[in-house]
Order: sequence, then C-alpha cells, then structure tokens
Amino acid sequence: MEDCFLMGSPDTMPPALDRAVLEALFAMGDETLRAALGAQLEADFARLRAVLEDGTPYEVGRAAHELKGLAATVGAARLADMARSVDAVAQGLSTVALAAVTAPLKAEISAVLISLAEVVADTPRP
Repeated sequence: MEDCFLMGSPDTMPPALDRAVLEALFAMGDETLRAALGAQLEADFARLRAVLEDGTPYEVGRAAHELKGLAATVGAARLADMARSVDAVAQGLSTVALAAVTAPLKAEISAVLISLAEVVADTPRP
C-alpha cells in the first residue's frame, strides 16, 4: 500500500468562508455597524494570526481556542476545525512542532481575510 495525503483541488475544496453566514451577520445592522463589524473581524483575525506566529505554546493554545469560536461565528468552518485541532495539542508541543502545526492555520486565516474583505466590499449598502 502506498502512503499518500490528498489535499484536494481548489475545485473540490469548500470556500474559506460561507458568505451567507457572514452576510446574515451584516444584515443585522446598518451600514455603520457593518463597517465596524468588518473592521473588528479583520483586526481580530490579524491579531490571532500574530499570536500564532510569535506566541508561546500556552498563548498559541489560547489564540486557537478563541479563533475556533470566531471562525465558527462568521462561517469559516474549515478554519474553526483547524483551530480546534491546534487548541487540543498546542500546549504540549515544542517550538518547532508548534510552527509546523500552525503554518496551515495561518494560511487559512489569510484565505478567510481575503474572503472577508470580498464580502465587506460586496455587501449592499442601503
């Protein structure tokens, strides 16, 4: 048997962000609230990505824990699942192992930020 890992092609991968979930959040308020929420989400994802980059195992575990809830709230299911996995193991990892398990998580945060910016730009204004 041959060992291999198939990641899937971009054509078969679900989007980083379920636009309908995020648009439903934006629909709860007026233009000012949508702009503020979009800016806050971008800041939160960027802050958590920075902790994943430079944090201690404890800090990375806490950031992953926060990230899984934030991601689930905005419809970033793949990111939430990834963060859940990192949350479960982060505090027991060495620095090298921590860097290895957080690399895909940081890449997924970048994909979510791109999708978030697209939804914010496309959100209809009253």
